[in-house]
Amino acid sequence: MAKVTIRQTGSLERVAKSEKLGDQLEKIARPVLEAAQRDPNEAYVASLRMRRFVSSGKRGRVSIQIGAHPVIGARVEAKRGTLARALGEAGLT
Repeated sequence: MAKVTIRQTGSLERVAKSEKLGDQLEKIARPVLEAAQRDPNEAYVASLRMRRFVSSGKRGRVSIQIGAHPVIGARVEAKRGTLARALGEAGLT
């Protein structure tokens, strides 16, 4: 059996945190946000946010987070599963 080891190089680190990768992730996340915005709860929809995070360090990376106000979001998600359905509609589950 062969063993393959991939060492993370500087170029991979730059790609993992790159603005271009963040832009591509936003293109994937945008339909999820748009689907979640069709929920009938106006307060929930008003609190929805999409944020980009870039973590630092050697294993840092860019990521996208979609969420709502903690209390409202948790209640709506428990009742209707809005974001879970939105992920399914976008084909991400």
